[in-house]
This record gives sequence, structure tokens and C-alpha cells, in this order.
Amino acid sequence: MDPLGAGAALAAAAIWALVIFLYKRHMESLDATAVNFSRLIYVTALLAPTALFIKPAPGLWAAVVSGVVTLFIGDSLYFYAIHKVGGSVAAPLAYTYIVMAQYFALLLGEEVSQWLILSSLLAVAGVTLLAGGGDVRLSPLGLAAAAAAALLWSLGMTAVKLAVLGNVNPLAVAYLRAASACAALGLYLAAKRRLKVVKSPLFAAASLMDLGVGSALFAFAVERIGLALTTILVSASPLITQLYAKLTGVENLTPRQMAGAIAIFAAVLIAMGSTPSATPTPP
Repeated sequence: MDPLGAGAALAAAAIWALVIFLYKRHMESLDATAVNFSRLIYVTALLAPTALFIKPAPGLWAAVVSGVVTLFIGDSLYFYAIHKVGGSVAAPLAYTYIVMAQYFALLLGEEVSQWLILSSLLAVAGVTLLAGGGDVRLSPLGLAAAAAAALLWSLGMTAVKLAVLGNVNPLAVAYLRAASACAALGLYLAAKRRLKVVKSPLFAAASLMDLGVGSALFAFAVERIGLALTTILVSASPLITQLYAKLTGVENLTPRQMAGAIAIFAAVLIAMGSTPSATPTPP
């Protein structure tokens, strides 16, 4: 296994786990869509100089598609699902993208071992347990939205793989994803007359870490160790969130959540201990 690729995936998971605390604070006064647009527009502006160095490459379209599919449509469906059925139902359903990604990785020529399949299932089980109990609201539309988010997330991450295979560097992938999603979501919100931006330097910095550094690290990891393994390693993000909440006294871990933490930790260990081929098989 490539330690740089694995380290990049785990670093991305840590970044995504920690920025959620800042986002949640702003979601108390703004809706999730406004927060999502704010992070996208900050990253698009701060990474704009990257556009000067983007060279024509076969994978540019994939980076653009990934942004729209994942950060605009997929995330919006996930937020809708949380609203309709609650996080305890939406999160486990949406995180089945980890299993779906194994299938798409296989289609792209990666060797997906039985250990990676087991790891992906363990990761989803862990997220289910970490999501906790809570009120279960079984809205058909909410369930469908969570399942659709899972499919779109897996497709969007597959598009990241196509982008790096198409000679787009990881930082350019991060910029194009944010810019394309920002344009699509901005047009939607402008049409609805709901265009609002969080005015906070700290929020802007967190957004840059999230969708700039985190996304670039994810693309780098996909390039080095493959889509199948990367999606499993970044599934450690909910675990890191819960551990941080416990250490800082934000909330205590229940026995159910402890079991979820163990499941995700086991998934990461099994994935890293397996020996998949991260490189597509030669034609």
C-alpha cells in the first residue's frame, strides 16, 4: 500500500470530520442550502488562481460533472433526506455509497478483494450505529432522497477517478468541483431569491480546508491507492467527529456509538491490511 495515498485519505477524513462543527453552528441561523452555497463560493474565489494553471486534459469534464453531481445534487438530496426522515435513517442509507463505490471501482479496472467488500459493509454498519437512535420517520420521499444521494455520491467519486486518470491534477479537480457546483447552486438559489452568504473569515478558512484541501487530498488518494480503498478510508470521518465530540465534552458516546466506532475502526484496519491493486489493470 502507498502510505502517501492512505495518509491523504485519512487526512481528508479528519478535515471533513472537524469542519462539520463550524457548519452546524451556522445552520442554526441559516438553512443548509445557504451554508452549502457559502462554502462553495468561498472555495471558488480562493482557489480561482488555480484556473490559470489548468491545462487542457481529457478528464476536465469528469471533474466538473463530479462537482454538480456530488456537491450540488447529492448533498442537497442528503440534506432533504435528513429533514424528512432524520439523520439516524438518512446517514446509514446515504453511506451505502461506500459499497456502491466498490462496484464502480471494479468497473474501472481496480481489483476489489473480498476484504474490501467486507470493509465497506463494516463501514456502513459503523455509520448506522454512530447515527444513534433518534426518532425514525419513514417518509418514502426522504428514503428515496437518501438512496439517491448515495448513488450520486458514488458516481461523483467515480468521476474523480476518471478525472485523475484523465490527467487532471488533484488541486484542479478540487477547484473544478467547487466551481461547477457553485455555479449550479447559485443559479438555483438566485431563481428562488434565496441567495445568502455566511460572512465569516473563519467559515471561509474552514471551507477552503474542506472543499479545497480535503477534496484535493481525496483526489490525490484516489490517484495513488484507488477509488475502492479511498472511499473506505474516508468513511472514518464520522468516527473522528464522534471522538472529537467526546474529547471536547460536546457529547458522550453511547454503547451503541462505541460499537459503531469499533466497526469503522475495524473496517479501516481490514482495508489497510488487505492488498488490493490500486492501479487499473492494463488494457
